[in-house]
Amino acid sequence: MNIYFTASARASIEIKQNYQMIFDSIRKLDHKNIDNWKINTNPHNFYSATDDHKSEVYSNALELIKKSDLVILEVSTHSLTMGYLIKYALDIKIPVIALHTSKHEPGFIIGIEDENFQLIEYAPNSIKITLQKAIKFAGNTGDIRFNMMLSPKLSTYLKEASDTENVSKAVFIRRLIKEYRNKQISNITPATK
Repeated sequence: MNIYFTASARASIEIKQNYQMIFDSIRKLDHKNIDNWKINTNPHNFYSATDDHKSEVYSNALELIKKSDLVILEVSTHSLTMGYLIKYALDIKIPVIALHTSKHEPGFIIGIEDENFQLIEYAPNSIKITLQKAIKFAGNTGDIRFNMMLSPKLSTYLKEASDTENVSKAVFIRRLIKEYRNKQISNITPATK
């Protein structure tokens, strides 16, 4: 699964130590972090950057969300940015996992009621197990059914191709779409945060 993970640069040192554990756990669970995430340890550097740089970071974040299967955010630090990213992802039907520690329960986002949203308390020593369960749940939500019209020639080709691969036509089409999306993701150069 392609996962976009990020968190607030303004977090305390204690919370920032968890960021790397979350990032590493995503990889250890055989998922792909689609951002070369390296959170800025000095928020002053980001907030004092040029407007062009800030705009680039913003645009890049939205592009990566569009190309992800799942968004994971660490929300123990109150942040308008994290709230905006949650809203954006949910609006385009990308599932979101928002993680927080027991000492830092987020206030405003507790009210989000969306089947694609999970707000989860975690402990640093069990983050991998917590993520494993949450990712599995997220992977089972949000499938959308739609109809597709094909010419008889394309329909015949699709049937033959799916039979050759020994999968259904729907699985064959999903694979093609995922392969195309993965090519697009590899063409994005993440902005440094």
